[in-house]
Amino acid sequence: MKQDFSDSLGYNIHMVSHFMQNVYNEKLGEYDLTHSQARVIYFLATCGQQSQTALQKKLYIKASSMNGVIESLLKHGRIEKQTSPNDKRSNLITLTNQGRELHSTIQEIIRKIEIQATEGLSEEEQKIMVTWLKKVQKNMKPSVERSDQQ
Repeated sequence: MKQDFSDSLGYNIHMVSHFMQNVYNEKLGEYDLTHSQARVIYFLATCGQQSQTALQKKLYIKASSMNGVIESLLKHGRIEKQTSPNDKRSNLITLTNQGRELHSTIQEIIRKIEIQATEGLSEEEQKIMVTWLKKVQKNMKPSVERSDQQ
């Protein structure tokens, strides 16, 4: 029996994610940014100074990938990195003025992409979709994190 994946939840979530990632990277690329770099700027702008490890956990990426993101942002003068006074093994990451200015640009890009992605959906449909996606996200988080929250 032939199985049609185009009607499966996982396939459709993947395709939406793939298309959105492409649009984000295209728009953010105009500012010499990747989606991961923009997420670091977002977290720093909204949460303040963070350790590199905390950012890595919030982004759900490997340490080696986080190092690449941090190095690129440092190279372009968007963040500053300093050794933590409390733990010499830990680096603290802070936005520079350039990074803070870029945050408002990133917010505008996100706003426009959200409008494009939700075209034809009512506010109620959008709220329901977000609620469902949050439930799926909770179900799919790494098992260690799920057991910590129970």
